[in-house]
Amino acid sequence: MNFMKKFLAVFIAVCLFALPLAVSSSAAGRKPALRTSAGIEALRDEFDHDVAPEAGGHALDYAYYSPAGHNDDTKYPLVIFLHGIGHADYVGAQLDDSDFPYWASSELQSRFDEGGAFILLPRAPEHKLIYWGESLIESLRAVIDDMIEKHGDNIDTTKIFIGGSSAGGEMAWNMIIAFPEYFAGAFPIAATGAVTESQTLYCSDVAIWMFASKKDPIVNYATITTPLWNNVIKHNAQPQKCRLSTFTDVVEPAGASASDNHHMAKVVTYDMHMLDGSTYPNVTTIDGNGLKVNLISPEGMISWMNSLESEFDGNEADGTGNVDVNIFDSIFGVFRNLILKLVNIVQRILGL
Repeated sequence: MNFMKKFLAVFIAVCLFALPLAVSSSAAGRKPALRTSAGIEALRDEFDHDVAPEAGGHALDYAYYSPAGHNDDTKYPLVIFLHGIGHADYVGAQLDDSDFPYWASSELQSRFDEGGAFILLPRAPEHKLIYWGESLIESLRAVIDDMIEKHGDNIDTTKIFIGGSSAGGEMAWNMIIAFPEYFAGAFPIAATGAVTESQTLYCSDVAIWMFASKKDPIVNYATITTPLWNNVIKHNAQPQKCRLSTFTDVVEPAGASASDNHHMAKVVTYDMHMLDGSTYPNVTTIDGNGLKVNLISPEGMISWMNSLESEFDGNEADGTGNVDVNIFDSIFGVFRNLILKLVNIVQRILGL
């Protein structure tokens, strides 16, 4: 009898000791994330750098944040953000010139159902006068494939999201039109370029959240945003998952006015909320059925991503869009890149 009591006492003690280890083991492998109070520079330092294999004539470098730690078998989403022009003159510039690293903070990482997400910031080779455009579609796909190959044990390929600002938003459209299989959702912000109705058919299975301002000095709301949104909701297979956020005066998450109403990228840097968690001002969001979406913290872009998934298995897809670049496209691309370089120079002079 005494033996049984001693055995039970030892057994209970072992269980009580092992239980906390078992409970915490799934989270133990996850890398601790910094709080936003650490500052944007500290969050940028949490990113690593790599280079993808050459594809389409270019080997693109990229910065990335990984939430995975040692012995972590969790599958995390992958969120890709593409910079606008003038933010990629050197390796790491797309990281230094962006506040999107806020997405690596513990506050935002914890909003993902999985407890975190990979954040990927590729760089267009602007030092070579090459900007985001159709000529870089294959090169950018190689970046995504490289991430999956190197971090596939921790990447949930059914939850890959792509977005970008201005020319980066245009490139996000290029990618979901060319390779829609890869993406569960896309968030083009003040996207330049033109997307035709037939092209929206290619990406009809991708949930799309568009960001636009009625006061945007570059992308006209009436002639570009409105018809594009109408084509999206006309052809998208899940209009209830699509969203359009319409701004008037754009402000940064900390409260200061943005440099102009084209620069809405600051809005998404803190998941569509102000830094203090209050509701973002001067914006109305609707879904593809015309219903208003109330973004009250913590409901924001990340909660939208949590509701989405694709059927992508991580294997290189053939693509369903037109990714061929002929000689006329190449000639046009040269002129386009020269024009964008002039725009880049003007931006620098004006301090934008």
